[in-house]
Amino acid sequence: MNRFPTHIEIAGRLIGPGEPCYVIAEGGVNHFGEIEKALQLIELAATSGATAFKSQHYRTDRLVGPAAPEWRERLQSKELPDEAIKKMQQECMKRAITFLCTPHDDIALEFLVNVLDVPAIKIGSGEVENWPFLERIARCEKPVILSTGMYEIDQIRKAVRVMEENGCPALALLHCITSYPAEPADVNLKVMEQIREFFPGPVGYSDHTAGTAVALAAVALGADIIEKHITIDRDVPDAQDWKVACDPSNLARFIRDVREVEAARGGGLKILSEKEKHSLLWARKSLTLIKDLQAGEVITEKVLLAQRPGTGIPPSRIEAVVGKIAARPLKAGTILDFDALREQ
Repeated sequence: MNRFPTHIEIAGRLIGPGEPCYVIAEGGVNHFGEIEKALQLIELAATSGATAFKSQHYRTDRLVGPAAPEWRERLQSKELPDEAIKKMQQECMKRAITFLCTPHDDIALEFLVNVLDVPAIKIGSGEVENWPFLERIARCEKPVILSTGMYEIDQIRKAVRVMEENGCPALALLHCITSYPAEPADVNLKVMEQIREFFPGPVGYSDHTAGTAVALAAVALGADIIEKHITIDRDVPDAQDWKVACDPSNLARFIRDVREVEAARGGGLKILSEKEKHSLLWARKSLTLIKDLQAGEVITEKVLLAQRPGTGIPPSRIEAVVGKIAARPLKAGTILDFDALREQ
């Protein structure tokens, strides 16, 4: 499994450790079958600062069998034709945001790869143990992002082997909990660490919680990719993605928070910034006198007080001060330095 690179590249953007978090705004089916609404979702993603916009492509009669008529009816109303998917890609190009799309069947996969030539393929969690489909995706020789909701760790390992053995050039894995909304207590973000133990490529998180706190926590833990649903509408019957989505009121704020969190994550070494070094002058303390001293008086601990600013002798060196004598008259409040002291 070490054959996979530590980084993948999508549309000229490098993804992996040390790179900015790759933020996917998942439009999903929150266009509810309306191309104009899909274009609004793209505008929201682009103006909010997302790295990529993602949708989904499927034929309902191929995705859902007749044994589940309610799901067939539910998804049929959200299905978009090839031409609409192509229009979405064109809109993304116009707005300079990467277009990604999840194929849910072989026909959709062929269209995305051979007609639209998408820069990467996103595999949804629903393909758990659909090894034949993963094999066909791997043979497309494009970078792949695989969500792992409903997968056990051994199944993730197997999926990685399937992708590797069938020629996938680059792979990223997203931890995910497939529940709408997912409860924070069920998310278990430390699974990302478990995946990193056996997988060298980028590891991220596809979020299905309400709100943004859990997704931001994933960024703090080093997620290379964050996928978050977006929506224009809320309180939509027979739909679930909007429950876990950002909308025009908070998507831009969420992406700004992602950038702030990854900036705060830093590089791991404890060093002082230039601003913090400046703060040393006023925030730390120096040894000062609490009473006037005459020249020749002995410095005792009782006449010393640690006070700001930190421009004199630090309290850590109090043993080097106690027992010395004043080299000249010193007033209360004087910030001591060694020039003001001498040996007895």
